[in-house]
This record gives sequence, C-alpha cells and structure tokens, in this order.
Amino acid sequence: MSEKTTSRNEFITSLVMEIRKFNTSIVILNEGIATKLQLNVTDLRCRELLSQTGPISAGQLSQLTNLTTGAITGVIDRLEKAMLVKRIHDPEDRRKVIIQPLYERDDEITKLFKPLSDSLSNIFNQYNDEELDLLFKFWNEMNELIPKETKRLK
Repeated sequence: MSEKTTSRNEFITSLVMEIRKFNTSIVILNEGIATKLQLNVTDLRCRELLSQTGPISAGQLSQLTNLTTGAITGVIDRLEKAMLVKRIHDPEDRRKVIIQPLYERDDEITKLFKPLSDSLSNIFNQYNDEELDLLFKFWNEMNELIPKETKRLK
C-alpha cells in the first residue's frame, strides 16, 4: 500500500472517530436539554421524532425507536403529562392510538436548542456555498445511513 493510501486510510479512520465523538457529545447535550424539560433523553428523542413525523401510531413510534410497546406506553404517558403530546383514537381503527405532538412548549424547546443553533450558524457561515452543499450532502447521507445501520442491529 502506498504512503498516500495509508495516510488517506488513517485520515478516514480519524473522521470516523470524530463522528463517534460527536455522537457521544450530542447524547450528553440531549441529556442536559431533557433534564431542563424534566424529561429523560428517551422521552425527548421520541418527541423530536414526533415533531419530524407528525402524528403516528404508538406502534410506529415503537418501530422507529426500537423500544418495546410497553416502553413506548411509558414514554407517551410521560410526554402527555408534560403536555408535549396527546393520544387520539385512530378514526379508521379504534383499537389504534395516534400520538399527536403538541406545540405549546415549542418555544421553550427552541430556546434550549438556540445556543447550539447559533453556534452552528457561526460555524456554517465560515464555509462557502460549495462547502455547505457538501456538508448538507454528508449529513443527508448520514441521516439515511444511521436508520439502516440501526435496522441491521435487529
């Protein structure tokens, strides 16, 4: 193997390690934000998913999070108590429960994420449009990859 190839492989290994460090950091940040909202990190993660998906069934939320239906019931109970979601009976199947995100506390959630958003904006403003396009492409690909890797673990 050439020195250039070895150097590239070492660099790629370093990039993968940086992503792993990012993952750990973001988990710790989310723990802090969840605590401020008087939630646990799983509850916050589920609420964030519901904000992205809109209303979905409890079963779908269970599948998206890899949590058991029993665990999801506890999450929904806590999110409902925190006034972040409400249960709605599915009009097509009364046995199903649809979880509807509520948005009354979104300003509070946004405020907690604002320092991160501001800091990220400052970082992104250092890049030109071509570099931003590359970053967007990278994160888009990551957001497609991670759910596939999660399914592979099952």
